[in-house]
Amino acid sequence: MDNMPSIIVTLNKAVVRQLQLPQGDLSIGRRASHALVLEDAAVSADHASIFTVGQDSFLKDLDSTNGTYINKRRTRKHHLKPGDEITIGKYTLVYQDQDMVPATPQPAGFGDAALFVLTGFNDGKRIELTSTVTHLGMAGQSAAFLSRTGDRYTLMAGSDGTHVSHNGKPVTPGGHLLTSGDIIEVGETRLQFYQR
Repeated sequence: MDNMPSIIVTLNKAVVRQLQLPQGDLSIGRRASHALVLEDAAVSADHASIFTVGQDSFLKDLDSTNGTYINKRRTRKHHLKPGDEITIGKYTLVYQDQDMVPATPQPAGFGDAALFVLTGFNDGKRIELTSTVTHLGMAGQSAAFLSRTGDRYTLMAGSDGTHVSHNGKPVTPGGHLLTSGDIIEVGETRLQFYQR
């Protein structure tokens, strides 16, 4: 099956929806008739659209009052790339170009992947990776997150400004695909990714 683009919709750093992008137009706004309704006063009734053809998706702002931002820069049109963060009002939409894994509970041991805390808070703890999205950081904050697509995991930097690195190098906006043994640093915490 071909990889289909998708978006993860977050509000206050919590995932509220995951959506596979249809071919053609996906309308976004506060009006109930839109395919993606974002309930926030800062969102225009007809705010933006994402047009997908094949594996390519293009974002267009529909002359919204408060604007549409890609990776914290206001934009009117943008060819989306994996890891792009679209900000509309209080919502953040993360674009992915992979098959979306349904956000349903998985059996224990699904993917057989985990993080081991090497140093920092929770030193020695093993974190099982069983969710589609795993947030890293203090409660209520998202310094970084891991996004699972099938049996692949991508490390993405969060939006709170915490230093995040992958094998000693800063995480780029597109994120980094993880392989077993990789070292992740989030602020003062050092973790190791493990996958069987």
